[in-house]
Amino acid sequence: MLKTIDQVINDVRREKHISLAQIADLGISKSRYYRFIDGEIDMPMFDIMTIMDALTLSFAELGQLTNKACLQDITLHWLLTVDRSELEERANGVDEQDTDFRRQIFAYSLALRADEVTPEQSEGIFQRLVTLEAFTIIDLVGFALIAPVISADKFKLLYVRYTAGMANNQNFLNSDLYDLILTIHMAAIDKLLLQPENRSYNSTMFVIETILNQYSEPQYMELRLLQQVMQLLKTTTDGVTFTTNNRMTTLLLSAKTQHASVIKTRLMSLDLSALWTEFQVGASNFWVKPNEHMRLPSFSTLPPEEMFDHYGDVFRWIIKQKHVTPGMVVDAGVSTYKLYKAYNENGYLQLEELLKLMHLLDLMPSDIDVVLRRRLINVTNSTWYQYSWQHIQPLGYDALARTMQQKYETDHQRKDLEAYFEFKALDGLFVRQNWLQSPAAAELSKAISDELMTMETWSYAEFRVARYAMLHIENPAGIQMWAQLLYRALKTIDQRYINRNTVLDIFEWPLLRAILRGKRELAETLLQVAQVADTNAADVMLFGRGQQRLFDIYADILHDKPHARRDLQEHLSDFVMLSGDRKFIDGYQKILRPLWEE
Repeated sequence: MLKTIDQVINDVRREKHISLAQIADLGISKSRYYRFIDGEIDMPMFDIMTIMDALTLSFAELGQLTNKACLQDITLHWLLTVDRSELEERANGVDEQDTDFRRQIFAYSLALRADEVTPEQSEGIFQRLVTLEAFTIIDLVGFALIAPVISADKFKLLYVRYTAGMANNQNFLNSDLYDLILTIHMAAIDKLLLQPENRSYNSTMFVIETILNQYSEPQYMELRLLQQVMQLLKTTTDGVTFTTNNRMTTLLLSAKTQHASVIKTRLMSLDLSALWTEFQVGASNFWVKPNEHMRLPSFSTLPPEEMFDHYGDVFRWIIKQKHVTPGMVVDAGVSTYKLYKAYNENGYLQLEELLKLMHLLDLMPSDIDVVLRRRLINVTNSTWYQYSWQHIQPLGYDALARTMQQKYETDHQRKDLEAYFEFKALDGLFVRQNWLQSPAAAELSKAISDELMTMETWSYAEFRVARYAMLHIENPAGIQMWAQLLYRALKTIDQRYINRNTVLDIFEWPLLRAILRGKRELAETLLQVAQVADTNAADVMLFGRGQQRLFDIYADILHDKPHARRDLQEHLSDFVMLSGDRKFIDGYQKILRPLWEE
């Protein structure tokens, strides 16, 4: 059933039991809210974002719940797995909201699945992308699709454009965007480092610097692994040293142990051992300075990251980078007056005008989330920065938890309560000794569980804190009941936002608590309900495979199998090596210390 955005907002408000009084406290009166819901008036985007904060809902989730094709993110996963008939209809223009470029992408994906891609199709996508100064997400989809097959010179042109704008995705890297970015970087290594005829000092250094400066998060271990390899390759400018060789050998050994020496995406694969062999055989070839037809610039000479004062500023920048004229904006249904007003006033852009601009600029809902999560926009709304725990040192978790608690007590916003829950739990897990086994963990868990139980539907924000919601449960029946609630909630949302890792995350901490407290029956129940159905290998990243291996080792520890604790130590050591994230793994070591002491 198709729904409008206002209908979705009202449905989610009811399901999450957000009262109209709470909406009024945000500065949106009851009458104005109902007039918006009834379609009588439009609402400024700033107010929509305020409501979305209250609902702990992302724009991508909001779009997905409308069931409208034009408000769904287009991803590699969808393009390569959706029913061919639907893809054919979209390629043939059945949905008038699809832009010409999207239809190109649909047609290309159909040909790719049939192994019938023509040079003309690749060239068509390339010619569109090369006219742009920076890429939004749909452009990255097109780039990733053609990256494995276009020439090195054409790839360089697009890679420079991607690199110049990649800072715009700071703080936003969901699994779909990660799929695109990883494919693009792997294509860069394949074309510019592995193919001898394309090697040069500029190409080698540009690829290395771009990958090293790519935003990442702990769970994106393939990219973390690539970054470590690039850092080691960077040390070979004067030849392969003994230290570099030893470090690379150790890294590749850990990768082989974790079945990660060949990194794969949906479109290509990269053998890290082959890359290192090429460097060992002829490191000097990677640092020569020939006369190149298409020479890559120095990374340091690229334009600095854009700084924006508000969201209208971001649209001004995108319009400029995509060479959209004021006349084209007027033709799309947004007057020049309103456009320039939106450029200068944060609250002026209306929802309907936003949707028209999204169509004109070929923006997807996740593009809006990219804007909402930018650290460098100077606005008071900082929800997503608060949720970016990856950027906070563990000793700062407690201070942030107290700040979020005070904000919640003042503003009564669920987003602040959930941020408090998350930082309070992280502080306990990674800073407080033996917190996971303590009554304090159970007390916090009970508060989280009670809050989640008040809602009839969960968004990604709720699943983030759900991982701490079962620590207080002391009996198998309670675990079974909670598992049923969890899996029922999972069925109501798009699986792009909640994947295999999220399910295992939710069960890991209660499982470890049960093991550490000697609650064997409880731990057995948790292992049973945490079973995740087999999925396509392309859908399970290295972190997910490693997490599944952790659960297997936890089961071995529970059943007193020989060497289980040693296997756990070795597994965590491999993850330290592959991710390069000592902070993250040190936290695990602290939590699991009682197991080593038994």
